[in-house]
Amino acid sequence: MGQGVKLEPSVSLRVNGVELTPHQLEVILAIYQTGSQKAAAARMKVATPVLHRYLHQIEAKCGQRLAETKATGTELNEEGEAIAKEYLALQRRLGRGEKVVVGCTPVTEELLFTTLSAINDPSAFQLVISDDERNMQEFQARLMDLVVLDDPLYAYEIDGLLWDEVAEDRLIHVERSAAYGKYRYGAQRIGFKYLDTRGDRYRIERLEHSLASLIRSNMSFFVNESLVMRKGLTLRSSTDPDQLKHKILAVYWEEGPSVDVLLKEMKKRTLGNADLPK
Repeated sequence: MGQGVKLEPSVSLRVNGVELTPHQLEVILAIYQTGSQKAAAARMKVATPVLHRYLHQIEAKCGQRLAETKATGTELNEEGEAIAKEYLALQRRLGRGEKVVVGCTPVTEELLFTTLSAINDPSAFQLVISDDERNMQEFQARLMDLVVLDDPLYAYEIDGLLWDEVAEDRLIHVERSAAYGKYRYGAQRIGFKYLDTRGDRYRIERLEHSLASLIRSNMSFFVNESLVMRKGLTLRSSTDPDQLKHKILAVYWEEGPSVDVLLKEMKKRTLGNADLPK
């Protein structure tokens, strides 16, 4: 009797008339999802110079630049992000099946991890960890069923969605100077709106992916209190955190048994100590 045929579904993309291999697409996706070439190399378990060489080979194949160098490292440009998003969308269309796709960020990931561990069938859910902006882009493209938002303001910017309060958090405001680093995660717009209401003069120096880098810098910044607690850090807030209190919202397109169970279980927990019921 024959051994049969091994079938493995795959996706490919043609860019400027040339087809990128799955490995090349994974390189671009890793940079997109981690936010830097160095972090992408660590995820793919290769040295940074090796991944840098991969990227240059892909750019040569496509005939255009796909990344740019910034103070925080090498990041994808608009063209590179477009490729990554399209590849991600194809992947999810191929492998999604009947799973409920849930988006969150590093601020709320522990809440989702412990929530899913308490659900009878966690395999019914697919968890995607990114930032609010990217999660909401995919949510609007109907590639996600539910997103847990750091920044509740996103819920008021899209028509037709449903939302529910699942937790509460506060911002820590570390004020050092008029120069601010904008952390990639958390309710950053709430922090900067607070500065605007005070009439403060400030400037945003850069978008920062690393909390450790922000802490080591001379810049001012905002960070969610729950994340600080989970990391075991001690940061003194220049502003009473109660003035920067905000709701954590879950947004979704429609109700259903799986979504209802997830929401109910999330509400039993807190962000500061997600493994314990409220």
